[in-house]
Amino acid sequence: MTYTPPEQPAQQGGYQPYETASTQYGGYAAAPASTKKTLSMWGLILGISGIVIPIFVNSIAGAVLAGIGLAKEPAAKTMAIWGLVLSVLGFIWAFIFWPIVFTVIALAAFSESGQL
Repeated sequence: MTYTPPEQPAQQGGYQPYETASTQYGGYAAAPASTKKTLSMWGLILGISGIVIPIFVNSIAGAVLAGIGLAKEPAAKTMAIWGLVLSVLGFIWAFIFWPIVFTVIALAAFSESGQL
């Protein structure tokens, strides 16, 4: 004879069957839908900022976040792809932008001193 607490109904066979999602929904499990778009959105924002303000850190962080968002957030696939593309373009743009800026600054400094 086993003791059954008053708040629980008596069980046959000494166990209670575990209900899974497939038995609860008639044989079909509910699909886990990810509606988060945070990583993809930040990847896109940093990709845009990497083009507007050509800093390598923005482009690298944007590419990493967009890549993770592409893998983990299927609802924001387009946003993640654009973030990745703009991050790569921002990285390339930074390699073009900074040598031009340093060259212009050096030419301006030498022309003012009369050494050119």
